[in-house]
Amino acid sequence: MKCLVCQATWPDDQGAHCPHCQYDATAADARDPNRIAAARQAMRERTTAYAPHSRVTRWDRLQPWAAVLLAFALFAIWLRTCSSCGPL
Repeated sequence: MKCLVCQATWPDDQGAHCPHCQYDATAADARDPNRIAAARQAMRERTTAYAPHSRVTRWDRLQPWAAVLLAFALFAIWLRTCSSCGPL
């Protein structure tokens, strides 16, 4: 089956409810354009809601700083190795 709201596809034997957006394709007014548009809008609001506390993890915020620290450590090691002349 193919969902009228989110365009997801799934096997017919899994039922008429979309596994992604839970839209019922066998309802009496399932093909009503107004109902489809309302379901699409509801899905958009639910999936794109502003929720940084649940979408951005602590590691996501620390990753850039970890990269800066790693780059600085590699630079310091490279600088130390290249600046030593060694025994002549």
